[in-house]
Amino acid sequence: MLDSALDNAPPGSYKNSPLPARRAGSSSEAPGPTVNPIGSLRRHWPVAAALFLFILGGGAFVLWKKEKPVYESQSVVYVSPKFPKMLANDPEVELPYDSYVQDQIQTVTRHDIIGDAISKLPYSVRHRSGPALPYEIELLQKRLQVKRVGSTYEMTIGLDSPTPDGLAEVVNTVTDTYVGRTKNEEFYGLDERLSTLRQEKDRLQKEMDDRLGEQAHLMERLGVATITSTEGASNPYDSTLQRLREQLSAAHMQSEAAEAQLATALKGGGESVQDAAADQAIASDPGLSAMRSSLNTRRAALIQEMSGLRPDHPIYQKDKTELASIDGQMNDLRSKSGEQLADKLRQDVARTRMIEIQLTQELAEKTNTATSAAPKIQRAAELGPEIDSLQKAYGAVSDRIRDLELESSSPGSIHVSSKALTPFNPVQSKLKLYILALVLIGLGCATAVPIGIDLLDGRIFSAPDVERVVGFHPLGVLLDNREFRRETAGEYYFRLAASIDFAVRNAGARTFLFTSPAHGCGTSTIVRELSVKLRSLNLRARTINASRSEGIDFAGEGVPWRSQLLLDKRSKTEEIQPATLAPIAPAHEQAEYRRGREAPAHSGASRGLHRANEQCDVILIDANPLPISAQTEYLARVSDVTVLVVKSSATTKHELERSARLLERLDVAGVAVVLNKMNLDRADRDLKRELQRYEQSFRQRCEESKKDSRRDKVRA
Repeated sequence: MLDSALDNAPPGSYKNSPLPARRAGSSSEAPGPTVNPIGSLRRHWPVAAALFLFILGGGAFVLWKKEKPVYESQSVVYVSPKFPKMLANDPEVELPYDSYVQDQIQTVTRHDIIGDAISKLPYSVRHRSGPALPYEIELLQKRLQVKRVGSTYEMTIGLDSPTPDGLAEVVNTVTDTYVGRTKNEEFYGLDERLSTLRQEKDRLQKEMDDRLGEQAHLMERLGVATITSTEGASNPYDSTLQRLREQLSAAHMQSEAAEAQLATALKGGGESVQDAAADQAIASDPGLSAMRSSLNTRRAALIQEMSGLRPDHPIYQKDKTELASIDGQMNDLRSKSGEQLADKLRQDVARTRMIEIQLTQELAEKTNTATSAAPKIQRAAELGPEIDSLQKAYGAVSDRIRDLELESSSPGSIHVSSKALTPFNPVQSKLKLYILALVLIGLGCATAVPIGIDLLDGRIFSAPDVERVVGFHPLGVLLDNREFRRETAGEYYFRLAASIDFAVRNAGARTFLFTSPAHGCGTSTIVRELSVKLRSLNLRARTINASRSEGIDFAGEGVPWRSQLLLDKRSKTEEIQPATLAPIAPAHEQAEYRRGREAPAHSGASRGLHRANEQCDVILIDANPLPISAQTEYLARVSDVTVLVVKSSATTKHELERSARLLERLDVAGVAVVLNKMNLDRADRDLKRELQRYEQSFRQRCEESKKDSRRDKVRA
């Protein structure tokens, strides 16, 4: 919005007038474009009617061509939410269901499936044989209708045709081909994976055979049946050597013990030890032990018998002799036992020495054998874990092959729920629905196009349009005399004159320049009518026609300014009327509110305008359109207010905006807009309501006047 040039004007100057003082940059605050569908239809009813009839006729022609009996056949396929697994756990079949169903819908119309289905059709349906042709595949892909049944686990595969012949066969063939292909593809790349797994199984089997053969050869060379490779286990050679070492240690101890016993027995240093050894030998021999027992018994009997006899008694002598014989026998028995014990000890020493020597030789031989067999044993120990690992891998591969083969041979997750049947009757026609939709589309387009024409129209029609361009409401709205009564139009001229009167009396404005963004906006008529209205308000008004040069030459020196000449040329209609106003301030005080924007005080134009201000209260200047006249630009600089006259339904928004920008660049003192030739059809809602109320009031006054006249006639 354009800014008032008097930012620092004193109270009572033009700055305090009711005219707007905002810049065009604030146009965002203006209301948005209004939509009046009824008014748009009323204005553009031929276009709306033609468009509606065109859409209705074209749609009727298309429906007449397309509306034929249609037969439809469809099959229902059940897509399981979970795979019917033969195994307990198989993570490959855990898929999101919704995305899986959408993938299956796309799979039905896949090129290879449609091609296989067409090639399987009988000759009576396809009317040819052999592989499917590309155009046949493309045509069936376009005609085939695959969709999910609501949110259920089923989807339909349908096809429509003008004839029912072969329709069910085509649908069922496509369905069976799809189900069969899907059953083999539930696991992606099943055949390739099975082939890879079988190759891996053969490789593992070959490696196990090689390692088992090597292990058997090593066992044969080592002479053992098996070698334990578990943690903490030892090989048979180490066990044998350990056992030999233990036996050798025991034999050595036994040999030393036998030599010690023999040395003790041969020394004879202790009879008690020999007797003890003889007693132990007699006790260990049953025969000697029985003999000793009998001798001891006889000896005890003789001693008992001799106990009561005298030494010289014959029985005593006999018993004594027999007792001596028994003692001798006992001594002989001990002596023989001692000799036998010594021989036994010698034999034990020899035996233990021989055993120790044999064990020492055997230990040396086994040590040499174990040393030479160590690499073989180590390799055999390494082969054990390798064979176990290969066996585990072989078992895992075998289990996976078994699982895949079992799942591939199990029932699939997709199966045919119901076959397609040959239709006997065509589907119910949707002609009524199509006609209703066609009528609604026609009405919508017929309504939208006039509204769009109005929205895209660049012309100005109402006061809100002016406000959207310049950012402020127009100073006045003038009605079209051809559509409204002269009294009604005169009311709006009077309102505009009252606004100018208010500006003159309160803001000190005197000079009003009336121009327009383009030709034919009615500035001359407005100036003429305003002059009459202002004079009726007791203002000394003068009108100046600055739209014609009338042959005045401005090139020579000493020629007066055009502004001064225009002020000097007056017609009869420009007579100055007397007015009762407050005293007019001197010219130098009135010029303060312009802030030095006009020409210097000594210029002819300034002197002419100052002299006119001294003679008149209001000067109304009728000038050429602003964008094409340099004289109008000059007058806008020296005038108090520049009034842009915009003709409704003729002036464009671009023209008004261009003129507003020009005035903003000229930095004029004040600016206003008047909307001229407003008709009822383009009026905004408030203006229409105001005009309707005025018409009602006018009709009521007319009726009252008629009643008064009748009443006067009756009285007369």
